Amino acid sequence: MSFFRRIAPSVHGAIDLGALRAEGFDPGEIIDFSSNQSPLGASPAVAAAVAAAVVDAYPDPRAGPFVAALAAHEGLGPEQVVAGNGSTELIRLIAQLTLAPGQIALSLAPSFGECEVGTRLAGGHFAEVRLTHAGPGAGFFCDEPALRAALVDLAPRLCWLCSPNNPTGAALPAPLIAALVADHPATLFVLDEAYRDLLAERQWLPELLEAGNLVVLRSMTKYWGLAGLRVGYALADATLAAPLRAAAPPWNVNACAQAAAVVSLEDDDHHVRAVRELISERDRLAAALLARGWTVEPTTAGFFLIHVGDAAAVRRLLLKSGCLVRDCTSFGLPAHIRVSPRATDQNDRLLAAFDALPLPSGPR
Repeated sequence: MSFFRRIAPSVHGAIDLGALRAEGFDPGEIIDFSSNQSPLGASPAVAAAVAAAVVDAYPDPRAGPFVAALAAHEGLGPEQVVAGNGSTELIRLIAQLTLAPGQIALSLAPSFGECEVGTRLAGGHFAEVRLTHAGPGAGFFCDEPALRAALVDLAPRLCWLCSPNNPTGAALPAPLIAALVADHPATLFVLDEAYRDLLAERQWLPELLEAGNLVVLRSMTKYWGLAGLRVGYALADATLAAPLRAAAPPWNVNACAQAAAVVSLEDDDHHVRAVRELISERDRLAAALLARGWTVEPTTAGFFLIHVGDAAAVRRLLLKSGCLVRDCTSFGLPAHIRVSPRATDQNDRLLAAFDALPLPSGPR
């Protein structure tokens, strides 16, 4: 007899020590291109802030100083900000608060697997509208008519929008986001902006939150360099933020994470330099692969897709060269891997590893 429903876990990038050892690799000799991280690491101020954090007492239960700093950084009121243990915690909380058993959550796909996990944990039905692939190297795009038709036909209680999309790097046009929110007031739209750091322009304006059916998720685990501390946050109208904040576990952002997040926001110049470096290395790495004959998809994020034919096999071959990439089979893209650039010398090592691989045959 089992008391628990079985929910298939989401597949993630990043180094899994046990899994790599089971495959016969030493994790200490592997460079991780499978997860999205700052090429410069955390702000130099983070180490001192973490060392000074009080760890033998409970932290602020709602991360008040961090929330205040975020509100100032985003130009919003603190009542519109909810801190989370990464955006994953907030995704699951939103699904639990929004969905009754059997209600529909719609998602653009492929996308972050935790949206499906959160939906199923809440007892909801998960539905997808696939992005269209315009052809080899031409990128992935939202099929707006298909998305609008699904919103009408399914009348979902919840709609997950990841923009820039993971793993394709496709971004939604800002006018489309505003139109969806306005045209479907009975659907809660959750805009996951974990990878928005490289966008030249914002995807929404603060007044859009006033519609009361939009929650924006952001993460400091990626290009702020705080992946090991798990820091994310939600932005919403106060009418949505208040119940989300109340449902979050107390002390969900630990003392070290709170301290690190506050000093990171104070060192915005470090974040700007990290993004600039990431753009430079992303473009250099993609151009070098294209010159070698590989098909690279355009992106607005810090990562990009490469057509390799057999993603699982290529991942394994690159691992033998000490490079871990993201096999995108779990996204429904078994011919693609996702690469997130690192420092220049590490990216050069990845290029050398690609030089030892044959180009895939057939259509790309």
